[in-house]
Amino acid sequence: MKLIKQIQIALIILFVLCHIKSNAQNPNKNEDIKQKITLIDVITIASKNSLDAFKAKQQYGASYWQFRSFRASVLPKINFAVEPLTYNKSVLKRYDSENNIDVYRPQQNLYSFGNLSISQIVKATGATVFANSSFSRLANFGVIDSKDFAATPISIGLIQPIMAFNPHKWGHKIAPLQFEYAKKLYIYEVQDITLKAVFYFFKWASASKRVELDQENVLSTQKLFKIGKKRYELGSIEKDDVLNLELDVYNAETSLLQNERELEKTESELRLFLRNDSPLSSLPELPELISELQIDIKEATALAEVNNPEIFNLKIKVIESERDLDKVIKENRFDLSLTGSYGLNQNANTVKDAYSNLLEQRMVSIQLSIPIMDWGERKGNIKTAKMNNQVSEIATQQERDKLTQQLALKIIDFNLQKQLVTGALRTCELAKSSYDIAEKRFLSGSIDLLRLTSARKAWQAAMENYIEALQNYWMLYYNVQQLTLFDFIKNAPLIQDFETILED
Repeated sequence: MKLIKQIQIALIILFVLCHIKSNAQNPNKNEDIKQKITLIDVITIASKNSLDAFKAKQQYGASYWQFRSFRASVLPKINFAVEPLTYNKSVLKRYDSENNIDVYRPQQNLYSFGNLSISQIVKATGATVFANSSFSRLANFGVIDSKDFAATPISIGLIQPIMAFNPHKWGHKIAPLQFEYAKKLYIYEVQDITLKAVFYFFKWASASKRVELDQENVLSTQKLFKIGKKRYELGSIEKDDVLNLELDVYNAETSLLQNERELEKTESELRLFLRNDSPLSSLPELPELISELQIDIKEATALAEVNNPEIFNLKIKVIESERDLDKVIKENRFDLSLTGSYGLNQNANTVKDAYSNLLEQRMVSIQLSIPIMDWGERKGNIKTAKMNNQVSEIATQQERDKLTQQLALKIIDFNLQKQLVTGALRTCELAKSSYDIAEKRFLSGSIDLLRLTSARKAWQAAMENYIEALQNYWMLYYNVQQLTLFDFIKNAPLIQDFETILED
């Protein structure tokens, strides 16, 4: 009778093992239909479809058109001003030279005016060079009707501030740097989108893996419960073991239900971020480590000095601080300006005569303003500006040191993270092998249920730790890539086709 029971137990165990193996090979038939989607696929979709990508494009577009406006502002300006008709009828006070008294006289006239001008700013000196041509007509009505024309066919001139603040020179120096900063900032924000994509991808992958493990766990606990009932009927285990096996089934089903709900929430977050449902019809495929990739801190720091938009913007702030200091110094000294013009003009009763026998028109003006006593106000303004400039330089250096230190720490963590991922993967493999052995030993009656449950929990925890370590690895890599704007996998700087960004 004892031999028969042993044979029955062995047959039951053999059947269950074969069934479990079959389910392990195909735990979910629907998953065989689904295709795999990689981390790079999710990053690509996020870079095109997410609202963050749209926002980054709009911000770059604003900077692009701002720079276009600046370049247009330094080109020659052509203006046409016209006053086609001005009618005036009124009583005005006039001086009567014959009687040496003021008198009121009626006035009625019709006035027309037109002017065409062109001007150009000289970047080096801040001067404005201009040329214009004007024409006017005045018709008087009353006791004596008259009609006069005045013409200035050409007039050229120069307005030159001397020893004054020149905003145009500083604008030509800063504006191209600001546009270059906008380009770097766009690439930087694309990397920020990449980091968000990595976060959501691994959150989705982790939730999917928990559901997958729970599905296997439900099948396993159900089969173990069936075996337990058979073994209890044969008298090889106690009643409390059967109850614990049944409790395991309930706990596994509850855990599966909870993780399925968590997976739905995660998928909803991913869908909202990507604004695309296509990845959710696939299964996440965990990325591998980058083989033999070690990032050199000195090399990365040198790349960040050139490429990082925050560091690049600090350089712009230094130049802006110098500009502000120059402005305060020159605006708090004497004011000297030179204005000169030369032209030809004439007035007559007919249009033809107005353009004949032209007369020269010359004008030279020098203006000088020197403060005699201001009780130290201007000196105080200059001292304040110099100290603010020094504070700005110190703050800029502190910020640069902070960014480079942040980069160095992330590189150190990244270079160490590979070992942590490798260790976590090996731990996961060992925990899985340990659980498989524990399951077989439990079925043969060599260990109790507590040790089997402990081995299962250790396997699941090891899998979650591996996914978390892998996520940290890729988050660190893309963090370093964002801070340096350099692709260390391809060993090339990150680039964008800025000609097509605004066309999308």
